[in-house]
Amino acid sequence: MPRTPSGRRPSGKAAEVISILERRIYSGDYLVAPLPAGRTLAAELGVSYVTARKALQAMLERGLLERSPTGRLMLAGKGGSARIAQIAFLAPAFPSLDVMRWRLAIDRIISAASCAVKSHFFDHWDDPVVLDVIERGDGAFLYPSSGQLTRTLERRIREHANRVVVVDQDWSEYGLPSLCLSPPRFVQALLDHCAALGHRRIACLNTHPHDHAIDARITQYRLWAAAHGMEEELIDEPVRPGEDPAPRAREVMARVLRDGLLGASALFTTTGANAVGAMRALHAAGITPGRDLAVCTLNDDGLGDMLIPSLTAQAAVDPTPYLAIALDWILHPERPWQGPLLVQPERCVVAARESTAAR
Repeated sequence: MPRTPSGRRPSGKAAEVISILERRIYSGDYLVAPLPAGRTLAAELGVSYVTARKALQAMLERGLLERSPTGRLMLAGKGGSARIAQIAFLAPAFPSLDVMRWRLAIDRIISAASCAVKSHFFDHWDDPVVLDVIERGDGAFLYPSSGQLTRTLERRIREHANRVVVVDQDWSEYGLPSLCLSPPRFVQALLDHCAALGHRRIACLNTHPHDHAIDARITQYRLWAAAHGMEEELIDEPVRPGEDPAPRAREVMARVLRDGLLGASALFTTTGANAVGAMRALHAAGITPGRDLAVCTLNDDGLGDMLIPSLTAQAAVDPTPYLAIALDWILHPERPWQGPLLVQPERCVVAARESTAAR
């Protein structure tokens, strides 16, 4: 939490109100929701109107708040002496483990800066919260959902002055800096690993909803298969956005095995959730990943070492150095973005584990 500004603080109930408001400001709670007026605040916190006014006046004098042209109190603007920058983390309403890992990494870099971060979740691209968040505050980290970006939202993102950084996917085509730590081209490193173990036919399983990242991973699989003269075996049955792809992966793989439709000796899955569901179906069918069928994925959501057998995937990349650069850009709007909009690791390190033991 940022350091509390110095200055004389009221005592008693007014001090309690100040502490509550500071905690909310430092947590980014007023990025979208407006700061309550004195009477509303008094009723909400169970104090007198005089106490609420005293607390608000003290925060105004210390530079955390300022008056708008209409006279209403609001968070201090960019010239505020004790201003706390308001940063949003915008993600789908059905967060995955990967979403949580990005948020925790953002928390680590935020703790060293004078700013607050608040998570906001949306159900679809037309959800009003998306525009509310990107058009307020000082900037946002956006974890995209599945589905096509609407033209209206694309235009508003391009035109809006506040700074948006996309994480996990490549949205550089929209003019947005993008931090992609598992680039689609890394799929080929996983497939090369399987081929080096002697696998001459590798299937690809996807039950995740289609988006930029999933489409690109499937494309990389197909390009690799064509370049190596290998027959494609794509199993693509995506769930609807918001549904869990792991149970579908288990169901689909169970059916493929039951019907004798799997001709490959190795399986690449587009996501870690797909791999978890597929390996459960393999276990139920008496097939041991790593011994009877190799299984690998691109991003294991940090669970690769925890599974039995452990799952081969791209070795985890620490996101904090990338996020620190992005946050510095957000907090200094006068500075242009340096370098390419797409920021990604140079090479893929394969964490070879039990699920792809040598044949």
